This record gives sequence, C-alpha cells and structure tokens, in this order.
Amino acid sequence: MEIRYYSYTRPLSVTLNHNQTIYKMKKLKLIFFLLLPLISIKAQSVDDILIGDKNLPDVLLIGTFHFSYYDEDTYKTNPEDRIDILSDKRQLEIKELVEYISRFKPTKIFVEDFNKNNILMNNYREYKNGNYQLTSDEIDQIAYRLMDDFQLDTIYGVDQKTIFQTLYSNDETKDYAFDLYKGLDFERDFLDSEIGKKYMKLYEYEDQYLLENSMLDYFKWLNSPEKKNRGFYSLFAGIFGQEDERVADASTIGMVSRNFRTLNLIEKNINSANDRILILFGSSHTDFFKLYYESSPEHNLIEFNDLENYNE
Repeated sequence: MEIRYYSYTRPLSVTLNHNQTIYKMKKLKLIFFLLLPLISIKAQSVDDILIGDKNLPDVLLIGTFHFSYYDEDTYKTNPEDRIDILSDKRQLEIKELVEYISRFKPTKIFVEDFNKNNILMNNYREYKNGNYQLTSDEIDQIAYRLMDDFQLDTIYGVDQKTIFQTLYSNDETKDYAFDLYKGLDFERDFLDSEIGKKYMKLYEYEDQYLLENSMLDYFKWLNSPEKKNRGFYSLFAGIFGQEDERVADASTIGMVSRNFRTLNLIEKNINSANDRILILFGSSHTDFFKLYYESSPEHNLIEFNDLENYNE
C-alpha cells in the first residue's frame, strides 16, 4: 500500500496579505497611542485649566445715569425730560430698585467718586446719625441704602483722573499733553459722524423710556447685554479711522486710561474669593468694565437682569 504525504504550502499572495494586515493593525495601534494625549487635551475645556474648582468673587456691574444731571457729557437731557428722583413716585421706585439689587447681598460697594477728604463715609455717618438728608445723587439713593441694609462699614470711591490730566498738571509734560490733543475734537467728530447721530437718537429714546417706565425697568434695560455691548462702542464712535494717528494715543490717555486706573484700584481692594463686589458707575464706564470682568477667569460676572435667580 502506497502512502502519500501531502504538505500544505500557503500561497505567497495569502502570506503577503496576512503580513500586510498585521502591519496595518500595528500601525493603527501606534497612531492611536500617539493621538491619545491629543484627544485627552482636546476634551479639556479652557476653564478647566484656568479656573478648575476654584471659588471666585462675584461681581455685579450696575450702570446708571447721573440722577443729579451734571451735564458733563456730550449728550445733555432736555430740562423738560428730566425726572425728579426725590418725588414720592420715584422714591417708591428707588426702594423697589434697591430691594431688587439687595438679592446680590454685596460685601463691598465701589462708586464713581474721588472721595476727597473721605466725604463719602463722612456723609454716610451723618446720615446714620440723622444729620444728613439723602440728595438726588445715585450714591446717596442706592449705595447708602445698600450699606445700611447690609451694615457695611466702608464705601469705596474709586474714580480716577486720566493720564492726560496727570501729564497736563505737570510742568515738564504739559506741553507734550497739549500738543497731543492740539487740533483734535472728539466731540465734534462724534456728533458729525453718522453713527454718532444714531447714538444721540438712542440717548433721546433712553430719556423717553425713563419717563414712561419705572426705575427698575429702566435699569434692566440700561444694563441689558445688548445695551452694554453697544454702549462700549460709543466711546470710540466717529473717532477711529482718521489719518491723524494721534487719535489712538489721545483716546488711550483719555477715557481709556481713566477706566483702567479705576479697574486697578477696584482690584486692589478685592481680597477674598467670598467677596460680592457691587460696582455702581455711569453706564459708559460699566460698559467698559464688562469686557474685563466677562473675560476674567478670576471673577464671576453676574448679569443685572439675572438677579432674580441669583444664589450667593
């Protein structure tokens, strides 16, 4: 009987395909392990890195108009369109407004005042002793009432002069400051520009809105995200884009420097993650401050219109 032995030899093409498959699998594994750190990094948010689980101080910006109508801005309210903040009607509305703001429970209040000779605290102490009657000023009407409600012992007047004012008051730099502004007229540029004229119409509408609505409704409108965003641009409307490059320098050492100096002074007095910071300033300033606090990973900006749902 003849026994035949058969041996199986894998065809060359099958062997090559098998080896190629193994090579591809190894290559895919290598690519996966190389990409794994990148996948992990991509999944981590920016705030996970910058903030993590750190507790942040809350900041509430309250933009306002000047209740006493100082007439220092480009736009000036017509006398017949001005409200009497001390009238019985408006005083009731102020109390409603303060009650709404009280949801924030501020631990520190910063206001638009130079606080010369500590006048803010002196007036407040006299008010507490019954020797000072609240004026129409928004600091008296809002800040003092909040201080009383939450038994705060300090009010921070943090308004600052501009760099231009500093330079102009120094004999060594006075000429430089003068030459920098020589021939420039930002108010004229604003009023002559198409967008400046539209802003003036907006301010007229603002006056009418206040006449026909309560103080609380007005403050909700004035501090709405849309109004604050457009309010910031008004600082530069009709100014930029000129051939004279001094406009950028003059703008920087003017209102921009005043706002930055004010922010710096505010920050010097925030020293606890548990602080609840209330900043009461003219709306043109708080519109500027918003960009700083909104982008900050070291503060938690609270929207004025969200106070109804605020939990400290």
